[in-house]
Amino acid sequence: MNYKVQRYLHWLRRIKYCRGFGVQSPSAYRFIRYVINEHYPYYAYDELRKELPRLDSLTRKRMELYFRISNYRQASLWLDYSRRDDTIATYVGRGCNATRVRNIADSQQPVSRDKIEVLRICPIAGCESVLAAALKQADDRTLFVIEDIGYNDTAKRMWQKLLESDITSVSYDLYYLGIAFFDRKRYKNNYIVNF
Repeated sequence: MNYKVQRYLHWLRRIKYCRGFGVQSPSAYRFIRYVINEHYPYYAYDELRKELPRLDSLTRKRMELYFRISNYRQASLWLDYSRRDDTIATYVGRGCNATRVRNIADSQQPVSRDKIEVLRICPIAGCESVLAAALKQADDRTLFVIEDIGYNDTAKRMWQKLLESDITSVSYDLYYLGIAFFDRKRYKNNYIVNF
């Protein structure tokens, strides 16, 4: 099936989950409305489009989301378990100049004893063990992003493990990726979001 048609059909299936409709939590609504589905053109989008012109639309959409997450979190370190690609470092760095992106896929001990602020995991070899190790270190300030949860079996298993975990509080299912928080002061809830 044509990729654009498939994306459009997927979008139509999730139409009732647009822009925070039906979300009762003010903090979850703000995150959906102003981070996940923010349509305002940020200051660096045009520069990044010129700098990286060959990105397909879905990759650019994800990278712009990472830009907004970076701007929102203002983390000092963003861990990335994926095939090495400087695109994410470029977008995250523009979102927050203080954020350093470190790819941990080639590391002997991917998740060290350091505090984890933001961790993105792509479904590549070894990803499930990285998630298990990282879950032991997650705290109230940790944010995980799991890529490809809607159509990759490994990513689906990781996402399900996160949803079932006692320490996961609020999570957002965007089909293309999932975002999980571990703030124990918030009630456990999983929001489906049309992204």
